[in-house]
Amino acid sequence: MSTYEIIGVVFGLLSVYLTVREHIWCWPTGIVSVIAYGLLFYEIKLYADMLLQIFFLVTSFQGWYLWLHGGKDRSELSITRLSRNQIIALGVGLVICAAAIGYMFDTYTDAHIPFWDAAASSMSVLAQILLMRKKFENWYLWIAVDLLSIGIYVYKEVYLTAGLYVVFLVLAIGGLLAWRRMVIQSPMVSPAAG
Repeated sequence: MSTYEIIGVVFGLLSVYLTVREHIWCWPTGIVSVIAYGLLFYEIKLYADMLLQIFFLVTSFQGWYLWLHGGKDRSELSITRLSRNQIIALGVGLVICAAAIGYMFDTYTDAHIPFWDAAASSMSVLAQILLMRKKFENWYLWIAVDLLSIGIYVYKEVYLTAGLYVVFLVLAIGGLLAWRRMVIQSPMVSPAAG
């Protein structure tokens, strides 16, 4: 267990907890977590996950801004849903992206479990983009990412992080349920809005 892992776990838990509550401080706490995890993943040769942390760093700043000013007339952003066509297009793109990234890491690096790592990373990218835009469906992807990541981190013997992803899984299920209640209660939430 490294210091990077401990910092990543503590701030990661705080960030997801705040995200479930739709609280703006989810973004700065997430920034601390992704920096720590980027350093950890470099050390244990999970390169797709390391690159993913750089993506998370950039998008955390963007998400922070969008949640504050991405709504109508630069107001706070509201939760919206994807259309059926958007879901299909994003699903096809996700499969293609994961296969391509897995192939590249398998062929050109010494990455361990490159296809599983690429699948988790690709789903995480899409989930983060949807979260930045407060799309309700982000929670389904985070649940899938958490399940896959638990297996990856147990296999890599990064047990504290695997445990973190068990907690993330519980929080993601809670986020799905909490945001579903908000969607049902808000007459302003419509499919494919935003």
